[in-house]
Amino acid sequence: MSLRSRFFLIALSTVLLWGCGPDEEVAPVEPPPPTTGTLRLVIVPQWQGGPFAINEVYNNVSNYRVRFQGIKFYLGDIRMLTGTTSTTVKDIVYFDLHNGSAAAQWAVEPGTWSGMRMGLGVPQVLNDADPIVYPPMHPLDLANGTYWNWANAYRFLQFDGYYDLDGSGTEPFTTGFSIHTGLNACYREFDLDLGSEVSISTGQTTTITLNLAVDRMFYSATDTLDLATENESHGGNLPLALKLTDNTVGSLSVQ
Repeated sequence: MSLRSRFFLIALSTVLLWGCGPDEEVAPVEPPPPTTGTLRLVIVPQWQGGPFAINEVYNNVSNYRVRFQGIKFYLGDIRMLTGTTSTTVKDIVYFDLHNGSAAAQWAVEPGTWSGMRMGLGVPQVLNDADPIVYPPMHPLDLANGTYWNWANAYRFLQFDGYYDLDGSGTEPFTTGFSIHTGLNACYREFDLDLGSEVSISTGQTTTITLNLAVDRMFYSATDTLDLATENESHGGNLPLALKLTDNTVGSLSVQ
């Protein structure tokens, strides 16, 4: 090997050793700063302004004993409002109140807002789509068990439990109610006044809590859902489904 070649190999080895040295410090790559904030929406079920729990016994507006098995529902096209300006937060979210309060959260553009607009149920464009397009863990995933195969549509609100017409009864419940709304006619948009302006800031989480007055799901200012005669709807009893829908919209308020 020539002297020149030997010198080249020694120089190359030195460079490689310098480049792979154990003490070499690599500057960390800083993550880009966030450009959105986080909106957290919490649904808190209540009974006459107090705590509510599945499987507890209550007396409703008709003085019937009731015990719930489940309350599940969709909220669609959730938007934040201020004046004539709105920003879309989420197209669809699914809440199951089996264990009490439920929450969801999303990244949202920073801003200051005075109200919210949303729909109870599944917006038509999503309701009419083939459910196979929704991936696992999506709110409209078939695994949630909310799809009516016979109607090619989703159940918007599931309201299930037992009732006893004797408000002072002590016997075990034997009669159930099961009112499920769905079909596009049951979708209801509504606005909620936040009471004061709510700001969503970059990198911060803002929480909005909605109370669901479960006792109010049985009545409104003008009508009452009477379980003695109105206790079942699975797509065929549209008047009852619409009554429960309207009552439920009236039972939601900002905490």
